[in-house]
Amino acid sequence: MIRIACIMVLISLTIHLKSQKMDNDSIVEPFKIEDRVLSGLDIPPLKLKAHPERAYFQKRIYKGTDLSVYILSSETAINEITNFPIDEFVYYLNGRADIESGKEIKQSFFAGDYIFVPKGFSGKWTNNGGNKYHLELSVISNKRADSIAVSGAKVPFLLDRALMSGIGLSNLDTANYRNTLYSGVELDVFTASERPHQKEIINNKKEQFIHVLNGLVTITPHKGQAQTFYTGDFFILPEGFSGSWKSEGQNLFRTLIVTQI
Repeated sequence: MIRIACIMVLISLTIHLKSQKMDNDSIVEPFKIEDRVLSGLDIPPLKLKAHPERAYFQKRIYKGTDLSVYILSSETAINEITNFPIDEFVYYLNGRADIESGKEIKQSFFAGDYIFVPKGFSGKWTNNGGNKYHLELSVISNKRADSIAVSGAKVPFLLDRALMSGIGLSNLDTANYRNTLYSGVELDVFTASERPHQKEIINNKKEQFIHVLNGLVTITPHKGQAQTFYTGDFFILPEGFSGSWKSEGQNLFRTLIVTQI
């Protein structure tokens, strides 16, 4: 997890972000998070001021208008947290996280788990690196909520596995489904599912972090090259994207999506 000592590094990298307008000749393309990075490779070391002796690695994979995406890793470490300053979506890739909040709430997260860490959380977080290092993918908003705002949830929690598995989906209409996994004060996380079809997207209004849960989608920017994203892939659909979206799947094409509130 990104803890207080290192979360301030992420905030400092994103707090001054300004939206950049694409000129008329620019092609706005989806951004794929590469498998090599998700495998824990090519992540540079970073010294934490609060814990200079700790082995810690971090790379900002993507910085957009709304969202920033990081890959980070550290050796086994215990972190005391008071009033966690942001909402954070985390996909745990390696190792185990042990959480304690008060005397009664104890839980563990493992590789493959999807976690939401709410703004305002206080407690103890222990990264267990297994064979030395843990690894996680992190998504945060580039916009900070009001300093006194806190999420309804008080402790980190596992996102609904049934909905992530396509069980109990709610219909928007006969061809589309949407289920909110959690809405915090900075991030909104939900599943979006659809009957396979093709559509045109004109000037995408909101940047989206997308994880393909089932099926595939081929996205072709206007005047750009087609990219196909398969089950397990992570990518960003940027603000301002225009082009075609063609989904395929066994009954449904399903995704997890993170956006800024």
